[in-house]
Amino acid sequence: MKTDALSRALNGQRGFSSVELARIADALEADLYWLVTGEQDPHRVKIAARHSWDPAQRLRANAGRPEDEELLDRVVETYAAAYPDGPSPSAPLPETPVAMRAALGEHFVRDYGARVEDRLDVDVVRLPMLSTDYSLSIGSRSVVILTTTPYWFRSNWSLAHELAHLALGHHNGNSDPGEADEAPANRFAAKLLMPEDLVVREDWLRMDEPAVAEFLWQTGVSTQALSIRLGSLGVPVSAEVVAALKRRTLDLLRANASEERVAIGGVKQLIVRQQQSAARVFPAALVDALQKRVGAGATSPEHLAWVLDVPVDEIDFPEPDDIEADDDYERVFAAPPSVTDLEDWLAARGRSAQ
Repeated sequence: MKTDALSRALNGQRGFSSVELARIADALEADLYWLVTGEQDPHRVKIAARHSWDPAQRLRANAGRPEDEELLDRVVETYAAAYPDGPSPSAPLPETPVAMRAALGEHFVRDYGARVEDRLDVDVVRLPMLSTDYSLSIGSRSVVILTTTPYWFRSNWSLAHELAHLALGHHNGNSDPGEADEAPANRFAAKLLMPEDLVVREDWLRMDEPAVAEFLWQTGVSTQALSIRLGSLGVPVSAEVVAALKRRTLDLLRANASEERVAIGGVKQLIVRQQQSAARVFPAALVDALQKRVGAGATSPEHLAWVLDVPVDEIDFPEPDDIEADDDYERVFAAPPSVTDLEDWLAARGRSAQ
């Protein structure tokens, strides 16, 4: 911009054009909506993904992101349909693993997703067909999207990892969180699920395989995650522990699940956790908001049908004729006829009868 034009604009003697505002936002690396209104865009979306290690490139990558875009966009569209003015902001998250663990409460992995929604005010969505797990900020609303899987210990780690992105402020910049944010998120997740004091108080030199299985069950993590955590803390372990941690998590748990061992309580409990982790889920508040808007004829029933995973024909929604009839009904009762109106009507009926 020319100096004179900028000076007059800053002094309120001329306005900024939309192009100028867009260029200023780019130069300042600022959000355009905020620049214009002074408030955060209630529909602004930031996305973080759990990256996997690419040994060929020797870096963490999210190769499945292009294929996941359609589902991610569908989730964002669903929130927009349910909350046209933007969803309510989430409460600030605890900034440390210790504080977050305290907020979630004891034995939180038993109903991890529900605890996250109820106690941390973060929405948890579970969807099939995703290549990895994501955290979103929609306006100031925090959402974690997990791919459905029977391996709940993987899902637990992903949920902790995505909560870390949100708690550590990785969504607050002008670009989506990236590869550089993965290591801090993993450290946060490890401390949340396996805090140092919980790990080191165990006698790993005397622990047997069933005890390892019980520890995995209580913390909701995998053999691989526990192995890495023990190594990072420099905890010496017995040969039996080493052998147990080389096994696949579910195999180890199944081999040590029995009604006599109260900690795990039989194979049935394993299957319950598998089913919960593999189920398609949306937050109840989102479903309720959609049902109200569909019932009022304010949004397409397609959104609700997708969330509930049913054909749109099964959704009860008002047809245009029904809405018009309801409006007529409300108008009649909003302005009932007066006594004079009724007398005139009766008089007219009498004359027509003669």
